[in-house]
Amino acid sequence: MASTERDGVRYFNCCLCRDIFEGWGNNPEPVKDDEGNYFDDEEECCDSCNFTKVIPARLKRVELK
Repeated sequence: MASTERDGVRYFNCCLCRDIFEGWGNNPEPVKDDEGNYFDDEEECCDSCNFTKVIPARLKRVELK
């Protein structure tokens, strides 16, 4: 995961929207990258993408079973 440190705070790039966030990231699975592959285990997404993309994808997957 790409990160940078500024003034003692570590910032990360969201693997989905590429925005910069700080704090804890979220596992983006089952959302895939633009090429249809799952993200690396080290990749994380921001809270916004988690709520708007990842959680709905997980709920949809559960509904299909």
